Amino acid sequence: MHKFLMVGVLFWGLLGADIDPVADLGVTHAELLQKKGIPNAILPIRQKKADEDDVVFVYADSYFYLYNNHFYRAFFSKRYDGEIYRGLKIGSPKSAVTALWGNNYDLEKDGLVWNKDGYIVVAKIDKDNRLESLWLIKDAR
Repeated sequence: MHKFLMVGVLFWGLLGADIDPVADLGVTHAELLQKKGIPNAILPIRQKKADEDDVVFVYADSYFYLYNNHFYRAFFSKRYDGEIYRGLKIGSPKSAVTALWGNNYDLEKDGLVWNKDGYIVVAKIDKDNRLESLWLIKDAR
């Protein structure tokens, strides 16, 4: 029975629509598995308090963080070569990032930060003015 369930989850993950990393912030771990399929790796991320530890599903140099069985944060590393969101990719010019989220951002040590309705965007821009990495974080407010 477990083999059939695992095959079903794998098959559904291959057929299911890919995740929209903004709209799907907050989905359950089961919904994330249904949309993305089985991750390449599952990692624990320790926090200062044990009851705040995260679980990370790793998919091809993108990292989906879960807390309390809900997806709340995504990280796309500089090695990620797929589309992130609405045509945006690692290596896209800064102008493409600001065209997507606007010019009203805060400049912080971690990059450009947008506080959008329900989520936060943190974009690291490299010395060539291109997107190096990206965080999408569900706003807890």
